[in-house]
Amino acid sequence: MRFAAALLGIGGTAIFAEATRLPPGVPVVVSASEPLPVQKAARDLCRDLEWVLKKASPLVSKAPADSGPAIIISSSNADGDVTGSEAHAILRQGEQVRLIGSDMRGVIYAIYSFSEHFLDMPPWWFWAGWKPRTMSHIEIPDGTKLTWKSPQVRWRGWFPNDTDLLSPWIQRDYAAHWDRELETMLRLKLNLLDIGEFSDDSLRKLRVPRDRGLVVTTTHLAPFGASLRDWPEFWQKQGRASPPPLRLADMALLEQFWEHHIRLALQEKVEMIWMIGLRGDGDKGYYKTFSDAPPDDVARARVLQEVLERQVALLQRVTSQPEPLMRTVIYDEASDYMAVGLLHPPELPSLIWNFSAARHDHFPAPDLRRYRAPPSRPLGYYFNVQFTNTGSHLADGEGPWKMEQNHRMLLDCGPNVQLSIVNSGNTREFPLTLSAHARMMWDFASYDSDRFLTDFCQHHWGAKHGPPIAALYRDFFSAYWQQRKSDIPDFPRQYLFHDLRIARAARDLMRATIDAVPEAELLGDRGIGYYRIVPEDNGTTSKANAVRLGLQHAAQRFAEVANRCDALSPQLDEQGRLFFDQSLSLQARFLAAASECTAACAEAYLARADRSAHDDWMLKAKSAADRMSKLLHEADSSGPLKDWYVPEKIFGLQETHEMIQRRVSGKVTPRGIP
Repeated sequence: MRFAAALLGIGGTAIFAEATRLPPGVPVVVSASEPLPVQKAARDLCRDLEWVLKKASPLVSKAPADSGPAIIISSSNADGDVTGSEAHAILRQGEQVRLIGSDMRGVIYAIYSFSEHFLDMPPWWFWAGWKPRTMSHIEIPDGTKLTWKSPQVRWRGWFPNDTDLLSPWIQRDYAAHWDRELETMLRLKLNLLDIGEFSDDSLRKLRVPRDRGLVVTTTHLAPFGASLRDWPEFWQKQGRASPPPLRLADMALLEQFWEHHIRLALQEKVEMIWMIGLRGDGDKGYYKTFSDAPPDDVARARVLQEVLERQVALLQRVTSQPEPLMRTVIYDEASDYMAVGLLHPPELPSLIWNFSAARHDHFPAPDLRRYRAPPSRPLGYYFNVQFTNTGSHLADGEGPWKMEQNHRMLLDCGPNVQLSIVNSGNTREFPLTLSAHARMMWDFASYDSDRFLTDFCQHHWGAKHGPPIAALYRDFFSAYWQQRKSDIPDFPRQYLFHDLRIARAARDLMRATIDAVPEAELLGDRGIGYYRIVPEDNGTTSKANAVRLGLQHAAQRFAEVANRCDALSPQLDEQGRLFFDQSLSLQARFLAAASECTAACAEAYLARADRSAHDDWMLKAKSAADRMSKLLHEADSSGPLKDWYVPEKIFGLQETHEMIQRRVSGKVTPRGIP
């Protein structure tokens, strides 16, 4: 049993004795009174059993009269085996196995824990193309008692954002593909989905996670789920020929808009963590959207404070709850206001102060680093595993260690951490870091990233190959170019040149060979920390030269990891090879090629006065870009994720190809060349 070794690492305790057997066709028993999410998880278990035992296991509502072999699912806890929110257990009694939970999600976690530890079905089975090993029976030691206590962090979730790959795939079969996404979350023992926003026309965004047993929240730009992009349509449905202008003076109209969305969620009977806050359309500061917004930060912070207080009162009135569960995301300008003491969110025991990582890089912002909360204040954190402008997109970049350090700095602010959400984006690219997040949030006190990595690799590749794969993961994350030195003490890898920075730097450098750009503006920060290159930290005075040097070295390091992956991959069994090749080897190869491409673009920029040298470097850039395309095409060749990379737009590989082609074909001429 490969997965038994990982039990103690995920919060479980085990007691084993002599084994008994569950035969093919063993019935799965779940009372008709159990809620729909439990029924769905039970059907997943029947599917898993049939895959492993090659015989259908019926889903029945009553246990066999003769007390014969059966798997009994129940939220009943008459024996007091599990207590506390979401606690669960797997118990062996005679010829039967009981999967029990203290509540609905506890039962669901017990079901998936059984599937993982006894049927060889890891949480990432779908994304990894995992096929469980066929067995003649399921061996369960007599007296088996696996128990999981309540999680340390109450709300643990994903925000699937920047989904240029995930969304087209989901639209191919909305119900089935969302089901795979949410099943993965539940197998990882997460319980919260940030759906972004919703409206009258998108209520399935509420219903799908509700029916899977997940709590729902919305993002920082959509209080109560209401996005300002829906403002015109909302008022049209209210019978207005044209929408009223967005004015802070017309707060009653905003409250009507928000109340409508609150009632939609209540109507759908969704378990909500209500989002309160105010952002402008397009995820901008509200003062860029509202025509009567004040001009200075002091007044703007005061308005935001007043809006938060009004939203709390509105929610209390509409829900008839004195303490509805809420969060406010302290992000962008709100983070700046907090850092200098201009903003103080309402102090309610049901309002989570949800801090967020710094904009465009992923480390605690000054507001969090300066803040110390009273022990009772509920805190939360939002961390980007993926980020549209400057972060990871096609390859994991942050890694477990950096994510752990972010959250430990949150703990320095106050002990009452109740929520953690990661921006998970396209999902397929980030299994290691997303798994680390789930493990960390369940048992933060005992979590350690090094131990997690060891467990994860042994979990998927066994005792023999797990250690060398763990070493490869460490070297993979260390291969990234760090374009400037850390400025937070004892915080390594604070700044990284993620794959989106690599891609966009290549295009900016190519543009700069044609249109003159002052050195101070070349690869600049655009007022938002876009590139954050410090040439002097790289032993040079030029940003282009820093890119050239930094990415040449990164390309070598990623290539070295890829070569070691090539040597190891044939030694893995078929079961684990696909997951290894997809989650590590492909990413190392891709980043080696991407780094090489952008380094060549930097060389071409530096040689722009010499047409022959410029063209030679552009040919090298083309070769590297061709390798990137080939790698993604090969990864798309078969399976349920076939053509996953076809709709890719945010990385912009097609645009990069077209720009390179115009240069190697002579259709554009570098400036300074007659």
